[in-house]
Amino acid sequence: MSKTGTTSLANALLILGFKTRDNMGVTRYAKGDLASVDLDVIENYDAHTDTPIPSFYRELDAKFPGSKFILTVRGTEAWLKSCKKQFTQRFAQVQTDAHKRLFLDIYGSDVFDEQRFASGYQRFVDGVHEYFRKRPSDLLVLDVSSGEGWDKLCRFLDRPVPDVPFPKANVTDLRWIATDALVSVAVQAGAELLQRWDGAPASSSRGSAARHSGLRAATQLLERAAQTMLGRDGVHAALHAAHRVIVRGLDSLAPGVPVLSRAGEPIPFDQRRAWNHVWFVDPLDGEGAFASGAATFSVNIALVEDRRPICGVVYLPATGTAYWGMTGKGAYRCERGGEASDLRAGSATDRSQVAETGLGSATERGSELSSRALAMLARAWSAPEFALQESMEWHTAAAHAILRCAGMRVFDSETGRELGYNKKDLSNRCIGIGSGASVDA
Repeated sequence: MSKTGTTSLANALLILGFKTRDNMGVTRYAKGDLASVDLDVIENYDAHTDTPIPSFYRELDAKFPGSKFILTVRGTEAWLKSCKKQFTQRFAQVQTDAHKRLFLDIYGSDVFDEQRFASGYQRFVDGVHEYFRKRPSDLLVLDVSSGEGWDKLCRFLDRPVPDVPFPKANVTDLRWIATDALVSVAVQAGAELLQRWDGAPASSSRGSAARHSGLRAATQLLERAAQTMLGRDGVHAALHAAHRVIVRGLDSLAPGVPVLSRAGEPIPFDQRRAWNHVWFVDPLDGEGAFASGAATFSVNIALVEDRRPICGVVYLPATGTAYWGMTGKGAYRCERGGEASDLRAGSATDRSQVAETGLGSATERGSELSSRALAMLARAWSAPEFALQESMEWHTAAAHAILRCAGMRVFDSETGRELGYNKKDLSNRCIGIGSGASVDA
């Protein structure tokens, strides 16, 4: 049932190699009627978690003999507290009629009521145990919140235990980070970049004097070399100044969550492998553009949960344009001083505006010069077959989060699977972007 660790379980099943759908929902609902469930979706995945599986596990068991079932449980007090926070009157008002019917069937109320929810939860758990009483090998009871995880799950599914921590998704404090505060951190870092970007062009006085000296060709060669060195020094200073601002800002927003930044110290995988949450940061994506005076550089910040990006900001300091997305809150774009526009499917936003920011042509010059994150955002809707090569995880994580929240897919072109993060090797193979609604958006 919802709020019992279903998202963590879904992520764990993905890690184990099962094609998994979390919370497919319902468009119609009648108790015991399997026609309420989209069987085409059921058959297209290996595993399903959350709504509406709890309502139809008996019918699905009969329809798909030989299936295995996992009952996620949680301490009643903690479960009720979590339900109280989410299933409010406001939440009920925006739900479909089918969803309300489902809640009324399970709990007797579509709005949180402590007594009814507690009774509904216990009734459901008792019913599952009774149904599988003579088939214990087909049912696993898993309490993710108490620390149960890989050992029980992998024994049940006959899979080796992965060399990664068991997912701990939906950590409340992180899921409720204010996106405007995160955008503000990116803007502050962008201000550090602009201070150095504005002062980057080199003076031409020495070149003019050299022309008068008669050593024009040799001096121009030295001049270009000096400008390159100065440009690199300027880029280095800008990169690390922005990095320091971001680290301070993220520590204030989410104390204790580690930061993997392109400008930070390398962190061994033996240490990283234990992280469920990590910030991926590129303080200056598009160094070549920055050094040459072009506008196609960005600040990228992403929060990764159990290898999946759930929140991201891509900010373009030179234009003041910000893109951001948060799981459950959608994806948006805002120009300096303007109104935020929704990037999700069905919104009023003209998607062509995303590609026509005046930066699209620059992104085609190659990832070596321009922001890779910007290339992903600018080309996602205008070039369905767009693929990005030679990138690192801090280049792509923020744009991936935004596109994911906008209903797009970002995947490994070789395997077809959604791109994962905090791997042992932090580089990406060739990645592709395509349509396909995200269940988290």
